[in-house]
Formats: sequence, C-alpha cells, structure tokens
Amino acid sequence: MVRPLHIAGCQSLCSWQETGERLGGEQLFACSGCGSEWVPSEGWTPVDYTGTVPEPVADARRTRGGG
Repeated sequence: MVRPLHIAGCQSLCSWQETGERLGGEQLFACSGCGSEWVPSEGWTPVDYTGTVPEPVADARRTRGGG
C-alpha cells in the first residue's frame, strides 16, 4: 500500500525540490516552505514562490514520472 501525499496549506514560501525518494514508483518532490509533497501523476503542477514551475518538476511532468 502506498502512503498518501502530505498536503499542507500554502504559506507562499514555495520551493519545490526532488527528495531523492520514490512513492508508488514515481519521483517524489517536496515543498521546503510547507512540507507538501507532489508526484507527477497528480492533476496539478507545483510552482515556486516566484510563480514559475521548477525545471525538475517540469521535466517530471513531461515524462509523468516514468523515467
């Protein structure tokens, strides 16, 4: 059984980074601002506090975590 993603309220401090871990076979990303987590199969795409999608997130989104 795969654990659920940790989701916390946004604090407008978003900085999404790869964790080096996998969850359900997908790359796991986490926000250093609030601790929320994201995997590429999610229906939403995280953005940093600057309003841009971090390149590692964009790459993972393009491949949907398969690579």
